[in-house]
Amino acid sequence: MNTKSINDKIALYPILNDVKQALILKNVSDRTVTNYMDGIARFLDFIKYDNLFEITEDHFRNSLFYLHSCNFSKITINTYNSFIRFFFNAVLNTAINPYRVPMAKFIPKDIDFLFDHQISSLLSVSFHDSRLDCIIKLALCCGLRINEVISLKVSDISTKDRSNMTVYIRESKKNRSRFVPLDKMAYRAIQRYAKEYRICPNSDRYFFVFSRLSHTCNETIRRHFNLCRDAAGIPRSFTFHCLRHTYAVNFLRAGGNLLDLKYRLGHSSLASTSRYLHFARNMMNTDISYMDKFFKEGV
Repeated sequence: MNTKSINDKIALYPILNDVKQALILKNVSDRTVTNYMDGIARFLDFIKYDNLFEITEDHFRNSLFYLHSCNFSKITINTYNSFIRFFFNAVLNTAINPYRVPMAKFIPKDIDFLFDHQISSLLSVSFHDSRLDCIIKLALCCGLRINEVISLKVSDISTKDRSNMTVYIRESKKNRSRFVPLDKMAYRAIQRYAKEYRICPNSDRYFFVFSRLSHTCNETIRRHFNLCRDAAGIPRSFTFHCLRHTYAVNFLRAGGNLLDLKYRLGHSSLASTSRYLHFARNMMNTDISYMDKFFKEGV
């Protein structure tokens, strides 16, 4: 499909307006609305919907067969499956037979996280760029997603009370907001970056800016991180999101509480957080801030 905006998609397929209304009632984020609308619009495009004929479960099945034939990943297929299930249930008011239209079974991918020597190599390279160094340390020390990093505003960072420094993550995944504690390592990175780039405290501007635009995009940070990762000799299979995994594993290594980690990561399900236990079980420590212990004060 060549349409770009949600309004363009609705103009082509008016039934999408009902999808939008259902998503508004569900109170999901704008990004989630966009993803659902795009996925459902692609389905309507696949079945060549003319806004007249009845959409059936067989149309749904055929679209899934097509995705499987294209060798898309099982995660991608299941995401698409979820979009169309929502469409059938919330808009068409039609029940789906889970045996005729099943979710694809797959073996979850192992969690990629950095070992101590890889963390050292990565931060040795990133330290020469205070902005990238601050971004990487916020992910390593706070477990921030890439979208949470780029959405961070100066006023969201609270360091006035050194005994209770926090980062406020506003309306992240599934519109959840949360406070995440800042450790000393992240605080020093923030101070160095703010001083070098002359960032005024408590302003409402975005904290990280890479161009004249007021907002940084995901790909900009990914590109800078990938260059740093390659220079540090870390395999290319490691993405920026692996820093979040590294934070979670190391938090548990240090003896952190699983429920506390669930809140810090912004997970809706404890099952999502529990998968880190397997990797941290034999790597336990006694200090909650593993990063502060690994990188001594002043380093």
